[in-house]
Amino acid sequence: MAKLFIFGIGGTGSRVIRSLTMLLAAGVEIKNCERVVPIIIDPDAQNGDMNRTVELLKTYKRIQKHLGLRDKGFFKTDISTLSNIANDTDGVVQDTFVYDFGGINQRFRDYIHYNSLSPGTKSVIELLFTDDNLESPLTIGFRGSPNVGSVVLNKIVDSPEIQYFAKNFQKGDRIFFISSIFGGTGAAGFPLLLKNLKDQQAPLANAGYIQDALTGAITVLPYFALQAEDGSVIDSNTFITKTRAALSYYEHHLKGLEALYYIADTPDAPYQNQPGGSSQQNKAHLVELLSAMAVLDFMDYNAADFSSGTLYHEYGFTEDTREVQFGHLAPESKEKIAGSLSRFLYFAKYFNSLLKDDKDSPYYKNLELQNLLGKDSLFKDLDKIINSPDYGFLNWLRELNSNQRSFAPFNLSTDDFNQLIRGKEIITKSWNIFDKGISHGFFRNELDAAEKQIPERDRFRKFIQLFDRVTEKAFTEKVKTV
Repeated sequence: MAKLFIFGIGGTGSRVIRSLTMLLAAGVEIKNCERVVPIIIDPDAQNGDMNRTVELLKTYKRIQKHLGLRDKGFFKTDISTLSNIANDTDGVVQDTFVYDFGGINQRFRDYIHYNSLSPGTKSVIELLFTDDNLESPLTIGFRGSPNVGSVVLNKIVDSPEIQYFAKNFQKGDRIFFISSIFGGTGAAGFPLLLKNLKDQQAPLANAGYIQDALTGAITVLPYFALQAEDGSVIDSNTFITKTRAALSYYEHHLKGLEALYYIADTPDAPYQNQPGGSSQQNKAHLVELLSAMAVLDFMDYNAADFSSGTLYHEYGFTEDTREVQFGHLAPESKEKIAGSLSRFLYFAKYFNSLLKDDKDSPYYKNLELQNLLGKDSLFKDLDKIINSPDYGFLNWLRELNSNQRSFAPFNLSTDDFNQLIRGKEIITKSWNIFDKGISHGFFRNELDAAEKQIPERDRFRKFIQLFDRVTEKAFTEKVKTV
């Protein structure tokens, strides 16, 4: 079973994994692997972006575990924690999606044992680190300081988590890194992890498999700004300078990559300046969605495609628009996500607005939904995936739609399925009583018919299969293509 290990480093890593999980929930295909293993690396244990992504992953995992592996459909891709890939029963690593830093609750000065260093070493340290660096508490990460992050993160390769990762790495597995280049954790963590994992002298099991593994990365350049605040340790005016410095390093020192993706955008309205903690929770952004699609693109390639060396990618639009719809995406991008996202939105809208009106329908009665909705734990998890204000699908779409550079392929304010996809509205004739497009009646009739044809006895599995089938029919017959 081929695995894809995704290292999501820092806040940007968590936000991109959030978007990737939404795509997988909608049934978007990821090729050449049967299991995705996200490993989030962020010393800020209270980071709001990280924690909502973790809750999303945990909820997805519970749903997918019950549904099992399938060739297509909602939640078809297995997302596992590191400990799950080999059923770790010894507690070597925790059953979590987050790398365990062991609760770093000290200043950087104390972490490097500054007071016990020789005078000469102290002088070198003072050349490399400012007083603010030395006094910085590591509990909220590296606060835009990759020089601090590089010291702390350099020890990761010796950790139980990375040793366990290496022990269970197999031939055919792949690696992908997600990080920003203009902050602290991502800018420091990506090149260090790549170097340490690909080092021929690395003290890792299966080192040969890891060195030979197809490896990709996306480096996210500045795409947002922060409000200027006196005394803040993070100043977004330095993002470009940091990016240039990091790119200069990457040009000469990144070894072992088959594919490297770059993406950036002109910042719009500044975010609140939150250096870390639970208050650092940014709205979902188009750049993060496109970064998640870089993972899908990388997995489309076979080993032979990389025979000529590292492939470099940038994402661009043919038209500079502030309101991105499906038609603005490259054809291959549109083909990957448009149908799946549309179908999952049909499902979400129906789940929220129309399902309760189907109590007299045969499919509703046969599935005993009256006893399951709002009561059964799996149906509660499904409701969270759709409606959670922190990490739900609908709020994710709203956030994407609310930026100055918005991803706005849907008319989210309507419950009319025929008007849901912008630029692809379904035109119906008032005199044609037999074809009202995608209507409540269409769905109800198709659900009743499909329920008779699906032999599945588990009611939750059958419920998901029903909406898989019926939303696919609605899209392919009524919309056809976007």
